[in-house]
Formats: sequence, structure tokens, C-alpha cells
Amino acid sequence: MIRRPNGAEGAMPAGALVVVSLVLAALAGLAIGAVWGLAGGSSPSASPSRTSTPTTSTSAPAPTSDSSASVKPTPTTSSAAPTATGSVPPAPATTTTSADGWRLGSWRITNTAGAIGVDTTARNTSTGTRSADLILYIYVDGEHIATTTARVTDVPAGETVPVQFTSTDAWKPGQKVLLLQVG
Repeated sequence: MIRRPNGAEGAMPAGALVVVSLVLAALAGLAIGAVWGLAGGSSPSASPSRTSTPTTSTSAPAPTSDSSASVKPTPTTSSAAPTATGSVPPAPATTTTSADGWRLGSWRITNTAGAIGVDTTARNTSTGTRSADLILYIYVDGEHIATTTARVTDVPAGETVPVQFTSTDAWKPGQKVLLLQVG
């Protein structure tokens, strides 16, 4: 029989308590991150930390998490999308990333070789599988600095696909305001 010092019966060693605490904190962080991602966790106030991050553009589709779907959504970068037509809408007061049954997720402004872009995801919030031409207007200090488009194809209801809006318009410093429209 193992005898423990007085008062130590059933007590967990300090090292084990630290390990259990770290595991619980990591699980809580993952759960919060998952909810944040589902909610589209971007806010205009967070955009300054998302500026001027150099990236390279690729058009390879990312894998989706729903292996039971018979039709996989096809993400497309703006290089294959049509150009926006018509006049540029006036600058909104705050970022608007929902339009006509589509919602952008967390977004990141990119600066690739001096050109502005936006990396994000697009969620089909309507019923049924849909395709769309997404138009993203970018403003700094109320001034329109870029318009970029991306095409999303065969996205099932409730599904999310990665989207890269790339542009030839010059990146400019300042807090960015985004406006999503569907063409």
C-alpha cells in the first residue's frame, strides 16, 4: 500500500494540473476560433492590422471539410472573374461584406508587388447551390482606390469557399473600408 503525506489523498500533482489547464485552454481557444470563423469574425476596426501583408496569389482550390457532398464548391480567384461594370458606389461609412445571399468571412488586405488584394472566404447564406460574380470595392479615407471581382461556382447552401480578390490597382496606406456587391 502506498502512503501519501497527510492531506494529499486524491490530490493531483502540480505538473499534472498545469498540463490539464493548458489542454483545456487550447480546447477553449479552438472552440472560440471555430465560432468566430462561422460568424465571419472580421470587423472594420481590425483592418489596420490586416494591411500591407505581402502574399503570393495562387488559384489552387483549397480542400473543403464536407466529404459527404457530391458536388464540391469551386473557389476562383479574381483573375478568371469578369470585370465590374457601371459606376462606383459612394464609400460606405463602415465595411459591408454581405450582399444578396453571400457573406465574406474574416478578410486580410494584401500588398502583392504593390497591388492591393483581399484574401477571404465567401459563404452561400441562401438556400440551394449557387454561383455568383462577387464585386469588392475598396476605399481609403472615403476615396475609391480599387475594384476587384471574383467568381464562385456551385457553392452549396451554407458552404464556404476560399476567395482571393486580386487587383492591378495600387495598394495605398490607410484604413480600408470594403463594400461587397453581387454582379
